[in-house]
Amino acid sequence: MSEGNRELEQIIKYMKSHWPSEVKPEWQVGLAEYPAILKKVVDDLTLAATKNRHLIRIAGLSGSGKTTQILPGVEAYCEKNNYSPILMAARRFVEYHPHYQEIKEYYGDENVRKMTDEFATIMLFLTLSELITGGYDIVLDVTLLDPEMEGILLKMVKENEYKFSLLMIAVSPTVTEQYLSGRAWRHSRETELEFIRATSKALEFYAENSPESRIIIWSVYDKPPVYDGPVKDCLKVFADYSSREELPKKDDDERRDAKIKYLTTAL
Repeated sequence: MSEGNRELEQIIKYMKSHWPSEVKPEWQVGLAEYPAILKKVVDDLTLAATKNRHLIRIAGLSGSGKTTQILPGVEAYCEKNNYSPILMAARRFVEYHPHYQEIKEYYGDENVRKMTDEFATIMLFLTLSELITGGYDIVLDVTLLDPEMEGILLKMVKENEYKFSLLMIAVSPTVTEQYLSGRAWRHSRETELEFIRATSKALEFYAENSPESRIIIWSVYDKPPVYDGPVKDCLKVFADYSSREELPKKDDDERRDAKIKYLTTAL
């Protein structure tokens, strides 16, 4: 078995164990179906994408503000630099599920994400592998995973000579739970605890295996970053801010605009 196939099996096994499909057996996606779906996805996503071998990783816990706080700044940065990156997030793959309509009608709109999570997370990593091999610019909006998965990603990034940056918000479980409480769809409490564990382990992994990679960390309390530098030196700052449990002030727009300004001048 080739190393690439072993890694593929490792990815699928990991995703199935963490986000097992709960849909009817006849609506679950078999391994033989993925290649055709992958081809369509790659064809769709690469129509207008640029190729500068640049990957910006937006990490952090669900509800920390990855999409609403950091992504606007990344989009502004890319526009300023004439990049047309491909946004990679699990939510983008839901509608590619071959039984999307049946699942939506049977389980309801509010449960589509949950019921397609296994498929979406597998597709995210399969597509990511294809795009990195092709040299496409990528914005990866997904929480940090266990070192075994981050190791596969880091290997792909290094082998294909990518410029790699990590952006994240340090937030405590108490605060992120408050943010998630207003969502129609969210992970279970068990899944969130797993994300918390995996995030710390993943940062330790990057500090050891890619120590000079740049990471920018914000908190939910401040407008400027609380850290901008090599990942090897960020662990204490991340831990300190992740332990603060007081709720932040409602200045989300101001903090978002501050990130846009910072990323368009400093990234």
